[in-house]
Amino acid sequence: MKQTGLALLVLAVMSLVTACSPDNSDKTVRSVTTREFTKNEQVKAPDNNSKDTTTSKEYVEKFSYLKQLSLEKQEAFTRFEEERKRSYLYNFTPEDMVLVYLYCLSIGDPDLLYDITFNGGQLPDKDKFREDYFEYAMTYDSETAVHYRYYDSIKVDESTSEENKVTVLVTVSIETTTHSLALGLQKEDQIWKMDIYHLIIEYMEKANQSKTG
Repeated sequence: MKQTGLALLVLAVMSLVTACSPDNSDKTVRSVTTREFTKNEQVKAPDNNSKDTTTSKEYVEKFSYLKQLSLEKQEAFTRFEEERKRSYLYNFTPEDMVLVYLYCLSIGDPDLLYDITFNGGQLPDKDKFREDYFEYAMTYDSETAVHYRYYDSIKVDESTSEENKVTVLVTVSIETTTHSLALGLQKEDQIWKMDIYHLIIEYMEKANQSKTG
């Protein structure tokens, strides 16, 4: 009888152990799964933030006045930069050339600016132009390029336009204030060129007045 009772007791204990094992195993699996899920979520969040930051950064870096032109004219101007052949700019409108001008200001390239500036017998040689530009005009022009980046419109002032001479108005609105920039262009060598050398002269005169004053 004692042996039979002992055997029954052993069987009862084994049955309890077997019944408890699946529960404990399930709890372990769920616990691991929960920890891994939490870890994945923590990794995923920085990745999303990083992606958003990169996208935003790329958008800022890629802005260019040139990209406001059609793809065809972007390519034409790129070739003009490389080869300096005026024929690439024959089809550019006055508004297109103003975008090109603002692009030149934004990158601070006086040599490129020289090639699109109306001469009319008034320009000095390229070396003198470059020297005067860096010394007197570059700071003002950089501010202009930034200020009008979010322009509302660029259009010819039809009331003052002539066959080979026009004024293009660039307008930007900042809250309740509107600013306009009037830029003259004249046709020369079969392309519209910026009539802006007088602005550099004005900057030079202003600097000389500051020195003597």
